[in-house]
Amino acid sequence: MKKLLLLSLLVLFNCSKEELPDSNYAVVVLTAYASEGGYVRSIKSNKGRLQFTIVRPPGSEITIDALPADGYYFFGWSNGWIPNPLTFKLNSDMEITAVFKQIK
Repeated sequence: MKKLLLLSLLVLFNCSKEELPDSNYAVVVLTAYASEGGYVRSIKSNKGRLQFTIVRPPGSEITIDALPADGYYFFGWSNGWIPNPLTFKLNSDMEITAVFKQIK
């Protein structure tokens, strides 16, 4: 019950009215995090955050961007992917973290 409530809230807060899936439509969830030293954003929202969640239909193309803070550089994604910005098809629920390293 808690998961259903959380998913419902995520859909409401992360989709515009036109994007809300009907109740019989499958959705997948991407949660993106940033390590110390930067931010992540969905290219669509254009807001840098330490964490955000996107709810979309399976197979949706997603683009996310890692933004290093002053004194840091983008090192890669927690799953080993390197491109930044990163565009991929979201086929299943996923968590990913942008990893930043301090410039020495």
